[in-house]
Amino acid sequence: MSLSFADLTHNPFAEAWFADSHGRMRLIRPLRPRDGERFSRFLSSLSSDTRRFFAPHGLEWQDGQQLVAELDPSQVLRLLLLDKSGPGEEVLGYLILQMGLAPHEVARFAHYGIEYDPALCASLAPVVAEGWQSQGLGAPLLKQGLHLCRELGRQAVVLMGGVQDANRRAVHFYLRHGFHRLDSFEWPHGVLNDDMIRWL
Repeated sequence: MSLSFADLTHNPFAEAWFADSHGRMRLIRPLRPRDGERFSRFLSSLSSDTRRFFAPHGLEWQDGQQLVAELDPSQVLRLLLLDKSGPGEEVLGYLILQMGLAPHEVARFAHYGIEYDPALCASLAPVVAEGWQSQGLGAPLLKQGLHLCRELGRQAVVLMGGVQDANRRAVHFYLRHGFHRLDSFEWPHGVLNDDMIRWL
C-alpha cells in the first residue's frame, strides 16, 4: 500500500479499537491539532522514572503544546491511546513512529552490519501513562505501530534511541514481541542502552 504518514493522519485506516481486559473501550489514533490540552496533560502527569526511561524525548506540558502546534506528519506519526469508556478522552499512551533512522543512529547500525535503506526502515518509541502500566495497553499500542509500518512497506522497525538496559521490564516486553537485541551503547555517560530491531 503506497501511503505516507501524512495520508494516515485523518484516515480511519490508522485507527484501532479494542477492549481491555475489563471490557473498557480504547482507541488508538493519530495525534491531531485539537489534542493539545489532553496530550500536554498526559505528558505532564508522567513520573520522573518514566521520563528518565523515555529520555531524550520531551515529556513536559510545553512539549505537548509545541508538538501539536508544529504537527507535521510527513516524517513522524504520533499515535495516542485514548480511553473511550467515558465521556472524555483521557490519553493513556503515546507512540512516536518515524520514517527511517535519526541521522546520529545510522552509523551505529552500520557497525552492526545492517544495510540501512531509509525507505524500508522505521523507528518507534511508546510510553504508557502512570497507573496504566502492566495492564495490557502497551501491546496493542505497539502492534498498531507495527501494523502501520507493514502497510507503509517497511521491512524493519528499530527502537528509537534504543531502550535503557536498566529498564528490564521494557527490555523483556520488546523481546516478547519479536524484537532482537543487537548490541549496547552508552548515552549519556554512564547510561547503557540496548539497540533492538524487529523484522516485519
